[in-house]
Amino acid sequence: MVNPVSSEPNSDDKLWAGLSYVGLVCCMIPTIVIFLLKRGESDYIKFHSLQGMGFWVVYLIVQIILSMSSGIPGIGIVTGIVSILLGLAALGFWVYLMIMAFTGKDFRIPVLGDFIESNLMN
Repeated sequence: MVNPVSSEPNSDDKLWAGLSYVGLVCCMIPTIVIFLLKRGESDYIKFHSLQGMGFWVVYLIVQIILSMSSGIPGIGIVTGIVSILLGLAALGFWVYLMIMAFTGKDFRIPVLGDFIESNLMN
């Protein structure tokens, strides 16, 4: 297994890894561009770009499921509230992910980070 932070990332790595999370707010385009341009330069940047894309995909799938279930009588209001709370939690977690990447700290989202490390970091 590759450890994306086996050595201390330099300041450019931290900057690009942190910026790769910006795509979570604006259609993933910045994250995809950073991944495509910088993946060969640093495992740190590659890992955080992939983790950001994975987080966004999981969040999007959960929100789609909540949206589809909001039309079911009796639970529509509950799923609406859950959706709003999930959005606020995702926003806070997104800020946390950016801070961790900018500071060079090794943070992996449970399950997702392990999947990325074992399957996509070759």
